[in-house]
Amino acid sequence: MDRSLKQGGKVRHLDTRSEGEKMVDSYIEALPSALKLFVPQAKGLKAKYDSLIAEGFTPVQALEIVKTRYSNNIGKGD
Repeated sequence: MDRSLKQGGKVRHLDTRSEGEKMVDSYIEALPSALKLFVPQAKGLKAKYDSLIAEGFTPVQALEIVKTRYSNNIGKGD
């Protein structure tokens, strides 16, 4: 089946994938870049935790602060 469309003398390919398929394809395309962020993010979280301990928070308190801040800021650049 030809999935092309003629518009103004130009042939354009129609994307007939479902929204779910497009989302999966986008995720797969972005995955290598996302994986490169895991180590720096982990180091940053560990540094936050260590800093909280150094400032006098208990390990339990520090862990809770880091968990809460991380989960509240996913996707917000923190």
